Amino acid sequence: MATIRPRGNVSPRSNNISVLSDRYELRDQLGAGGMAEVFLGKDRVLGRTVAVKTLLAQYGGDPHFIERFRLEAQHAAALNHPNIVSVYDTGSDDGTHYIVMEYVEGKTLRDIIREEGPLLPERVAEIGADVCAGLAFAHSHGIVHRDIKPANIMVTTAGGVKVADFGIARAVSGDTVTQTAMVLGTAQYFSPEQAQSAPVDARSDIYSLGVVLYEMLTRQVPFTGSSPVAIAYKHVKEAPVLPSRLNPDVPPALEAIVMKAMAKNPDNRYQSAQEMREDLMRALHGRPVQATPVLSDQTGMISPLSDETVVLERGGRTVVRQEYAPERRRRRTGWILLAFIILAILGVAAWAILGLTTGPTFRNVPDVTGETTTAAINRLNAAGLNPILDDSTPNPTVPNGRVIGTNPKAGTKVKKGSAVHISWSSGPSLVTVPDVTGKTRDAATAALTKVGLKVG
Repeated sequence: MATIRPRGNVSPRSNNISVLSDRYELRDQLGAGGMAEVFLGKDRVLGRTVAVKTLLAQYGGDPHFIERFRLEAQHAAALNHPNIVSVYDTGSDDGTHYIVMEYVEGKTLRDIIREEGPLLPERVAEIGADVCAGLAFAHSHGIVHRDIKPANIMVTTAGGVKVADFGIARAVSGDTVTQTAMVLGTAQYFSPEQAQSAPVDARSDIYSLGVVLYEMLTRQVPFTGSSPVAIAYKHVKEAPVLPSRLNPDVPPALEAIVMKAMAKNPDNRYQSAQEMREDLMRALHGRPVQATPVLSDQTGMISPLSDETVVLERGGRTVVRQEYAPERRRRRTGWILLAFIILAILGVAAWAILGLTTGPTFRNVPDVTGETTTAAINRLNAAGLNPILDDSTPNPTVPNGRVIGTNPKAGTKVKKGSAVHISWSSGPSLVTVPDVTGKTRDAATAALTKVGLKVG
């Protein structure tokens, strides 16, 4: 859910203003969703208009959920980028948990698609490039959104694009696709790894953005179903219809970008949001893109092969010849492919049986000390672990954005899928330089040293 301007059918609360933490006035309700409500608010301290998201009561009694909600909101508050809706504050008041956000005058991309879709390819590329810019910045700070969808993308009245709800993305990621009806809309944008409850990294957001681009171009999502589980299954097993089949005006370059972003295998997608943004900008300016149509991750049915009979006229005689050599090659290729598929299925089955009989597997926590938070998260995900980015800590020796250590420590043997907390540095802490005017050299030196400063 994003921060949107009030509409005519929203009932005002001006005559009954609620105040959170003696600071944030709640006025008109801007929207509501499966887990929260959003209100137009005013920050009494700074005198500015804000949007306040309040968590629904059914989530307020889960301490684990609340803690994750709080931590992720704090991480999101560190994201200061023109393509990201800013998070100003988070807190609770008498059991009401809330996030205070930038108020954005505009519409959600969901509303724009419903009102104007399908959108022009040029506009799709522009919006996609701006979303990529916001995602690239978040990913560089170790934050994966996990819930990219049109409802979480704002288009301002000035035409700017902002990604919303970074604060709750990690908090709700623990819900399975079978839990509530609210997941149905989100499941349409799930990456295959999310659908399988597997560890995710930044490439999961790239897949979801590919689905959003697909919807902008065609006015429909690639996969639908009667339940979140049915939709999730299609994300994992089925290939989408090409956008150009649904909208002939889709340029080949933009279609190639969408299909690359939506590859089932993360290794076949763009490996970063910045890489995807660069290709979108190439498409926007009519330059060749780097993306080429990726071979389907799905195995199609092998068509039956038939021999062709060719009639040749030779010296007044009719000769009947069978064109069997190319067909033999095709048959041989088909049988090799079929054998490979059977071996792959047997391998997966054997792995599943071994996994069931041998119990949980263990992993050694890799040493990510000194790495960027993004690199550390990717390494931990690759190791089959669940990285959790803790709050940053000032550190005089470790540069900003670099990892200080993990809990459990590097080398510790843990179960696959275990949580590993990442402690990272915000750089040296800032101090106020004391006023030493008029003091003796020794007194001035002592005052400066006391606050951790070196005297040159």
